[in-house]
Amino acid sequence: MRIIAGKHKGLHLDGPKGNRVRPTADRVREAIFNILGYDLSDLWVLDLFAGTGAMGLEALSRGAAFVVMVDQHPAAIRLIGRNLTACGNPENVRVQKLDLRRGLKSLTSQDYSFDLVFMDPPYGRGLTQRCLEHLGSGKILNEAATVVSEHASEENLSSIYGCLHRQSMRVYGNTGVSFYSRGE
Repeated sequence: MRIIAGKHKGLHLDGPKGNRVRPTADRVREAIFNILGYDLSDLWVLDLFAGTGAMGLEALSRGAAFVVMVDQHPAAIRLIGRNLTACGNPENVRVQKLDLRRGLKSLTSQDYSFDLVFMDPPYGRGLTQRCLEHLGSGKILNEAATVVSEHASEENLSSIYGCLHRQSMRVYGNTGVSFYSRGE
């Protein structure tokens, strides 16, 4: 795994050992960021089910103002820590160990407001829908927020979750990527 563009372009990131963490493939990550655009200056980014932290670190490399990375597994938190060290331990990143079945409420209570959210929950557990429903309340999203949800390609997600409206869906092998925006 590597950072694709920006100030950390080409930096190799540590990957997981075993199958507990399933990182976004470089080609899928590159496709997502090509759709979003190169410049993410001044955006507040949330990386849910962060795993290796690659999505949040890519956003940071492309100019994101602040990144919050969330995962519940200790091995993922350690892996994110190693990858942050490789990036020089930036001060504008927070890593939180939260169980996202309850953790999204914790983020809401911290008064965060995000412009861009990445989420890549384990497939087949209903977590994608639950997270999108919570995010669709709009409580932690800025007015023009975008949510990028990775999911199993055969998973049938709704086109609307509260204030979130799906703009497009792409398929890369067994990975589906849905892009939601706040509003219509």
